[in-house]
Amino acid sequence: MAEADNSEQNLPETFKEIWDLYDILEKIDEPTGSDKVQGYVYKACELCKKAISMVNNLRLFSENEEIEEVATGEIRYMLLPAMLGYFLMKNTVRERLKVVQESKEFYTDYMRMCHNYTVTNYEVAEPKEEKPSDTHGDIPRPAPPRMPGPADLRIMGNIRATKVQRFREQKELEKRLSELRVTVEQDHVDDEVRRDYYLTWLKKWVNVCIDELVCIEDEIPILEMMAKRKGKGIDAPAKRPPMEHKSQPLRPFIITKDALQKQVYGLGYPGLPTMTIEEFFDKKVEEGTLSENVQGQGHSMQQWADDPDRDRIERECEEAEKEKKAEEDDPDELKKARDKDEYKDEHRRGWGNRKNRH
Repeated sequence: MAEADNSEQNLPETFKEIWDLYDILEKIDEPTGSDKVQGYVYKACELCKKAISMVNNLRLFSENEEIEEVATGEIRYMLLPAMLGYFLMKNTVRERLKVVQESKEFYTDYMRMCHNYTVTNYEVAEPKEEKPSDTHGDIPRPAPPRMPGPADLRIMGNIRATKVQRFREQKELEKRLSELRVTVEQDHVDDEVRRDYYLTWLKKWVNVCIDELVCIEDEIPILEMMAKRKGKGIDAPAKRPPMEHKSQPLRPFIITKDALQKQVYGLGYPGLPTMTIEEFFDKKVEEGTLSENVQGQGHSMQQWADDPDRDRIERECEEAEKEKKAEEDDPDELKKARDKDEYKDEHRRGWGNRKNRH
């Protein structure tokens, strides 16, 4: 008897500590896998297990009673299985499959208890026994595909309507809880108000459990398949090596008006090469893809960029025309050639010529 009194005395304090941890995890702005969050999760799970053990020792709830028969101060302890399932789902340290399966058990226990106490009309289906499938050896025969019929469409419509209804119900419950919380936190609270507050929390957690159980049912098959693959030593498919490119892509660069602009753009784009117009022009002349007389011709640099072969073709035509005139001993062409030779002799370029001058 003394042990029961001690448990009853510690149960409200333990539950308050659990509720405080729930508020912290709902508001904390840190990754779930962080050491700080996982510390809260571990402590909350241990406290929930301790509180559930206290409730079982005190025999506070029975399957043969109605919710009206439960004392107002004890209604909140019905939340413990759902809260333990919530804390378990946040655990990232243990093996995920075991965590999800254990969380499913506590969510299911909570839903079954709420249904027995007529808190909700939702009933969790009992797990069905697996029937031996019609197999040929170890390979199961897949069911033939079929188009959804009117019955399937009605089921899908009912599921959607149920989700919409639960969503609206959850919004109303949250609004109701916000209104009641202000009253409950006062020093003197009427018993009916406090009871309504706890019952509203029970209904809110019913919707939470339904959503969580749906997610768990989708997650468990995937985790089981991964566990089987891992047990058989089947690794994930290796990534294909990247295909080699036959041609190197053109490296972009910036053409600036002068050296000052080159310095400015170079600072803004350290990974992008820059060159002035003069540098670009000299580079193309050295490569032989641009004539030195391109500026004096009838097309611009932009036109050359659009048609790089145009300058080469024009130069070839010009050279061919000169050779033809030279063969025909054209006096004008001969005079131009002599003048050009005399000009080159008088104005030789190169460092050697400059050294001789000095």
